Amino acid sequence: MSPVNIADNIAQVREDISRFAQGRHVDLILAAKHQPLELLIEAYTAGGTLMGHNLIDQLATATAGLHGADIHPYTTVIGHVQSNKLSVAMRWADRIDTVDSLKTAQRINRRQEARIASGEATGPYPILLQLNSSGASTQFGCDPESFVELAHVISDLQFVRIAGVMTIGARGSEADIRASFVLTRHLAEQMRELPGLEQADVLSMGMSGDLRLAIEEGSTVVRVGTAIFGARPMQSV
Repeated sequence: MSPVNIADNIAQVREDISRFAQGRHVDLILAAKHQPLELLIEAYTAGGTLMGHNLIDQLATATAGLHGADIHPYTTVIGHVQSNKLSVAMRWADRIDTVDSLKTAQRINRRQEARIASGEATGPYPILLQLNSSGASTQFGCDPESFVELAHVISDLQFVRIAGVMTIGARGSEADIRASFVLTRHLAEQMRELPGLEQADVLSMGMSGDLRLAIEEGSTVVRVGTAIFGARPMQSV
């Protein structure tokens, strides 16, 4: 048994989500960075069936371990993917939530075409487009001015399916954080006006510290680690 009561924490986070969402459904992705396999199994058993990984090596080892225990969460990539890690990411993740350039989308498209040809996969690979809604140079994501055009160009790729938008959001004051989420929601709405993207309705924004603001501004998915697992173990990445 872990020193943190993961089941209680998941229940509390879901209660918070329900209170903030006021009747809307909002999914909970467990941010699993640096969490050992036994805690991920404990979280899954407690109902945490959606998991997100920042680090591709950990995505592979953790997901392989879960599959070995006959546990199959829906798994996403919520961290930046280097090009040399893309094949591994697509093998182990059901979706990549951090696509912020045409080049990355084209690589996913080519890789998915090859996976389909080999019988490894069927259908387009789902992605979220990552928006840099804060303007911070330390964050990945497409800049707002280019976002809708990027979505338009990527939507023409045969083996990629845009499922929605992801952002990390601003740091700082509540007003700054809320403004970044408002911007993301507005651009997501503009994106869904493009032909073929009417159903791209995933809006992934909000983490442990800004959960309420994100949900109030329309988030459909929140990514929570600390509030469930406790303080992250100190490890090198």
